[in-house]
Amino acid sequence: MPHGEPIRIGAISIQPVFDGTAVLDITLFDGADFTEHQHLLADDGQLHVPVGAFLVRTGDRTVLLDAGVGEVHDEMFDGGALLDDLSRLGVTVDEIDTIVISHLHSDHCGWLDRDGGPTFPNATVHIGAADWQHFVVDARGGRRRAERLRTVEDRVQLIDSDETSIAPGITTRSTPGHTPGHTSAVISSGRERVIVLGDALHCPAQLTNAEWQFFYDVDRELAVRTRQQLLRDAEEHGTSVLPCHFPGMQAARLVPATGERRWVLG
Repeated sequence: MPHGEPIRIGAISIQPVFDGTAVLDITLFDGADFTEHQHLLADDGQLHVPVGAFLVRTGDRTVLLDAGVGEVHDEMFDGGALLDDLSRLGVTVDEIDTIVISHLHSDHCGWLDRDGGPTFPNATVHIGAADWQHFVVDARGGRRRAERLRTVEDRVQLIDSDETSIAPGITTRSTPGHTPGHTSAVISSGRERVIVLGDALHCPAQLTNAEWQFFYDVDRELAVRTRQQLLRDAEEHGTSVLPCHFPGMQAARLVPATGERRWVLG
């Protein structure tokens, strides 16, 4: 599986790590018109998007942002490649010391556990407190998911405020809506920053159509407001956004223009 190009923010390296793909029917986007976005669609008229994580090297820390879908092969997901892709990057599971999970949907936390134990034995796992309440304590995503997440509970540190420091150059930002405790990672060095969005956006069309609502957003109106604010922030000089499901898992820069925004991948 080809690697995306690493992104560098000062001395910090951000490397896409691929776990597989997901197929999203365009009807999942409420009110969406893909007429001007046909280039994003596969021959079957659906979105075929990557699923994976981001490996961040900062100082002496090795951080994983999200954890893929795992060994899942169904009509939506075809996963299971993340550990092999890490190996091709020269990284073992023992070397990951920190994991930040944007939210607790299955395609972002799938590799947290394996065979009844933690996949990454030396990692502290940071998760939004409201997501832990929703998906684990209240089991709103099903008992099976809650039980699996309990297997790594002793490694979990809950995030309950903005600008929580995770590692040198990495802080968190609350971006609720898609899930109650959805959390983005902000990676900064000097005047440059990348906002790793998780699922605040699902496809590049939402960069210019932020009002499109997504079927799996827990609070759709809040998700739109969060997305709109993130995109306003992304117009600031030196800021890029890095969603999980963009082609090649690339960053995007927003270019303010008269009328509609323009965006550039890469």
